[in-house]
Amino acid sequence: MSSDAFDRSALVRAVHDAWDRRLRLVHITIADEDGDGYPSFDVDRWVIEVRVPLSDDEAEAAPVARVTAFTVRAPDEVDEIVEALQTSDAAGSYSIVVTGTDPSGGPFASLFAGAAEVLERDDLLIIDRLEVGAGFEDLPHLVPAIVAAIQNGPAGRTAAFVLADPAQWSVALSDDDLGAINLAQWADTGVLVGVNADPHEAHERAADLIAARTAEDAPAPGARHSDTWVSEILDRAAEEPALAVPFPLPPALPPHIWAGAPAVVLHVDADPDTGALTIHTDDGKFEVVGLPGNAPQLVGAAVGSSIQTQAWLRAVHERWWTYQPALHDRVHEVIDQFLDGTLELAADDSQPHLHMSAVELRRSAWPLPGELTVEPVREHAEPLVLGARLDEDGSKENVGAITVHEDGHVEAFLHDEWQPWLPDHEAVLQHLLSLGVEEFIVGVLHDELDAGVITAILTGDVDGH
Repeated sequence: MSSDAFDRSALVRAVHDAWDRRLRLVHITIADEDGDGYPSFDVDRWVIEVRVPLSDDEAEAAPVARVTAFTVRAPDEVDEIVEALQTSDAAGSYSIVVTGTDPSGGPFASLFAGAAEVLERDDLLIIDRLEVGAGFEDLPHLVPAIVAAIQNGPAGRTAAFVLADPAQWSVALSDDDLGAINLAQWADTGVLVGVNADPHEAHERAADLIAARTAEDAPAPGARHSDTWVSEILDRAAEEPALAVPFPLPPALPPHIWAGAPAVVLHVDADPDTGALTIHTDDGKFEVVGLPGNAPQLVGAAVGSSIQTQAWLRAVHERWWTYQPALHDRVHEVIDQFLDGTLELAADDSQPHLHMSAVELRRSAWPLPGELTVEPVREHAEPLVLGARLDEDGSKENVGAITVHEDGHVEAFLHDEWQPWLPDHEAVLQHLLSLGVEEFIVGVLHDELDAGVITAILTGDVDGH
């Protein structure tokens, strides 16, 4: 063995002995790919040497890999990203992603814009070529550590979204490594995409943004206010037998098909435009695509599932698009009938039915002349804020607002400037509170019935089958 080979072997052993997933990135080349030729965006090219510290002395580190990455600075449109890719020498297949739509996530442009808004960052990070040195390919979880270091390093710290193409990497990505990387495969391509943040951090930032928006848009609270909790109503309902509501349920799945179902199904995402169905389970998510009437195609992890699970997924895809639309319409029909007092219950257990809580709703009367309407101040916000407006003889007045919290706390207030002389403002407040309670209860009943519909489609195992 030559001295060079001996030294190399000793270095590999030293790196393996010292490996604790700490890395040091050395950005040996930073170049402005477009030379500032385009005023609307810049593209920075990074060549990054990845080193593993051999001791507490940071200067003592061994190079184990080299990465070529790109940072697209503040692109406003998809065309700018495409032009940036053409300007750079990125080797991955990214154009098909940035100009396309993911069945479970929507257009790339919308995902990128949403991530930029939530994270308050403007850039796009592309982790392109990755070359791991000989002898270091089997370092445990090396690739996830490299990806995370680049995401948090100079190339990625201003990025809201990440693209990566493992086809350009010199090492194959194992299932464990893929699970450790906070990126997901885009549709049926091999390109990985994701928000450039820990999922928990992204969720917290999104919640803060929604709360800030709601606070900005919500009217200022008035001095005349009241509140209540829905939990008392739900607790009373829990002590009563559930209501059996007639539903045209699909046939139960044959036992040999049902046997392939995962133990726990968390929720289901469906896209009627593409026919895509994503079933989230405790073992991951399974995707099936194909427009109704066409043969369903398995995607991603579903392809590697057992034969029994694959048969179940194909059967569920067909059942979903055959039965779910009409069943979902029936859910809303039931809730409307429940609210107006015309809901008819199942005659007996032999009639197909689903169960829902026997909630007692009492909407107090509107005590004044005119018609009151309530509308959300902002859609899909938490808490939900409803503005109340009174229409009397063509004159419209903003009365107050209702706030419905996820925990069942309902608040209502009247604007200080609205009829401050009104003697019986408590009756108005009670009416607003009853509308807020009704809004919360409708959500509970919808979730109960919708869960029954999903279970009936996925298995047919519901009490009223």
